[in-house]
Amino acid sequence: MTYPTSKHVFYYVSLALVLLGLFSVIFFTPGEHTLHMALVVLMGFFYVLWAIIHHLMHHDMHAKIVIEYVLIATVGISFVYFVLTKFT
Repeated sequence: MTYPTSKHVFYYVSLALVLLGLFSVIFFTPGEHTLHMALVVLMGFFYVLWAIIHHLMHHDMHAKIVIEYVLIATVGISFVYFVLTKFT
């Protein structure tokens, strides 16, 4: 199965821009750990929502794909949570 990345550039760029925008808010608000955690959770939800919409539009949605994206988002959120609680 070939996967032409050039067809999906808009999706990847939009995902990167939103995640970078949220990350920049985190970067420019030092010490606001509650805000940081809320933004990281928002990033995780957006990541999963983006993936579901993307795969629905391209007719390759499977439960395995959704579980993968949810697990990756959960690992990212958990990592940030433990780093914030350990080093602050």
